[in-house]
Amino acid sequence: MKIENYALYLRKSRADMEAEKLGEGETLARHKKILTELAARKGLHVGKIYHEIVSGETISARPQIQQMIQDCYNGLYRGIIIVEVTRLSRGNQGDAQAILDCLRYGNNNNGILVVTPTKTYDIAHNQDDEEYMEFELFMSRREYKMIRKRMERGRIQAVVEGNYMGSYRPYGYDILKSKTGRTLVPNPEEAPVVKNIFTWAIEENLTPGKIAKRLSSYGVPTYSGDPEWSVSTVKTILTNPTYTGKVRWNDRMRIKTMVNGKLVSSRPRSHHGDQYMLYDGKHPALVDDATFLAVSKRFHSDKTKSGLKLINPLAGILVCAKCGKAMCYQSYPARPETAARYTHKSAQICKVKSAVASDVMDAVAYSLEKYISDFEVKIDNLPEVSEDTILKQMDDLQKELIRQEKKLTRLFDAWEDGLIADNEFVDRKAINNDRIASIKNQMDHLEESIPVKEDYEEKIMSFHDALGSLLDADLDADIKNAYLKGILDRIEFSRECNSEFILDVFLKED
Repeated sequence: MKIENYALYLRKSRADMEAEKLGEGETLARHKKILTELAARKGLHVGKIYHEIVSGETISARPQIQQMIQDCYNGLYRGIIIVEVTRLSRGNQGDAQAILDCLRYGNNNNGILVVTPTKTYDIAHNQDDEEYMEFELFMSRREYKMIRKRMERGRIQAVVEGNYMGSYRPYGYDILKSKTGRTLVPNPEEAPVVKNIFTWAIEENLTPGKIAKRLSSYGVPTYSGDPEWSVSTVKTILTNPTYTGKVRWNDRMRIKTMVNGKLVSSRPRSHHGDQYMLYDGKHPALVDDATFLAVSKRFHSDKTKSGLKLINPLAGILVCAKCGKAMCYQSYPARPETAARYTHKSAQICKVKSAVASDVMDAVAYSLEKYISDFEVKIDNLPEVSEDTILKQMDDLQKELIRQEKKLTRLFDAWEDGLIADNEFVDRKAINNDRIASIKNQMDHLEESIPVKEDYEEKIMSFHDALGSLLDADLDADIKNAYLKGILDRIEFSRECNSEFILDVFLKED
């Protein structure tokens, strides 16, 4: 008889986080104990525990539930074990529908059960359960929206009162939390640097680029500890009113737009609409208003570039092997006879020689050809093993594993009921655990022996597509870039001499 597996899903709610702050213990550990005991009482075999470690409320922000939904559609589970229905979704109506569809059509259209400590729901076969589940998800979304509104009102009021509500501290300050609010205090090492940046911009008329070079040459570390300053970082400091003792909110509003039928979220810079807020803060200023206004007029701009077309096929892929920063594609429209190059334009500390772009592209193409050849060799060298035989052995081992785990459960029950002595319990438990460990080792070895021919064939097809796009002169750079990003994590570029450069190509992990 086939054993039916269940997924166990754990996720913290905002109420759980607040309870933990009050000393009520670690929530997920408590929930895990409750649900595993529930599964044991009902005789449900837990195939996998999905532990959501991110705090996102929507499905798109929660990778574990995305994986669980996919596994349910693939027929891996008969049901999902959760503390309460609201743990599945508190997002928008689309998220709720995605959950309901999974519960209706998952498990090869046989439906997915939802098991909680108080009730088991079968919405695929019980209309009352379906209506109750829809109502629970609707009320959960409504409660979530109300909580969001209350939190946003609280943040706005805090900003009006002069509290700093940004997620990260600005360079030059540290965040100070107290019973009366959340403000900033000058960082003793960084605050003088901020003052110097404004002084150089006003008194010496230095550009952000020259200021960045000076800071790098002085060995002043950036916010992240990087020894090299960028122009954009200096510009951000010179145009941030926080340094005048102000606090701001909605400086970069999240804007949602439809692109090719999909809802895309972005945060454009300097989108100062009606909801932009600027108030006097509780923190001390590092520069006076007159200095800030004089500087910001020179460097601040609300203009954003639009309608730009990607011309670099390796955008977001080719990086410097030494510092990890992106290599720039430098073309020369005014000099058509000059070949485009890949350069390390903003480098003041990391000095890397440039290379002709076509030579780099040829090297990437050669690397793809080598990978294709390697995959083909691996296919030729695969052992002649019957996958059906291995899967049958895996199934037998899985049944034996479940039998041994049930024996272990009965052993614990007998010990707790006083039917066996402590010494006998310890000896028998050790024997049982050794058997379980042995079975798991056998299963691991069998999994490793399953032929991966199909995986290699898929990789070969993907690499052929990427290589073909790279060599097609008629394809736009953005299409080539998309194909390459589908298979490559990054390409590290290094060049120590004039005669050659080196590319280290890193594939995306499966």
